[in-house]
Amino acid sequence: MRKRTQQTPRLMQNVFVLLLLALFACLSTFLVMMGAQVYRNTVERAEVNNGNRITAALVRSAVWAEDGGTIRIEDHDGIPALAIEDVYDDEVYVKRLFCADGWLRESYTSDDWEFDPEDGEALCELSAFEPEQNGRMLTVHVTGTDGTKSDIRVGLRAGGADE
Repeated sequence: MRKRTQQTPRLMQNVFVLLLLALFACLSTFLVMMGAQVYRNTVERAEVNNGNRITAALVRSAVWAEDGGTIRIEDHDGIPALAIEDVYDDEVYVKRLFCADGWLRESYTSDDWEFDPEDGEALCELSAFEPEQNGRMLTVHVTGTDGTKSDIRVGLRAGGADE
């Protein structure tokens, strides 16, 4: 009997240690999975925020770089475009920002050329781009690929805007 009483506490002690190790392994796996999900969500939110920032920076820099020229809103067969006109060497050039095929695109051509959405260079993914102008305030309503909507407002500085 003496051997059995000594083995029972040792057996219980071993079972307890194994249960603690199993519990530690399960909780560790659970924490790693939760951390991975938090990381995925953070990366996804960062990508959406970066896309919004890039779109806003593209619109603002395009407008401010050519703010001395004429800025107007155009419609080309249902495709709204922000057109920025400027004159170089007595020739009129037009930079257009528009959304086509799920991309924000930029086209820079002579005013003599016909507008073709296929000629635009793809800048970033975007579902909708709707410019609107009220006096010296330009507002662009954009919709991201994930459906988030935002407004980009730019005050026209040089006074070249069509009113």
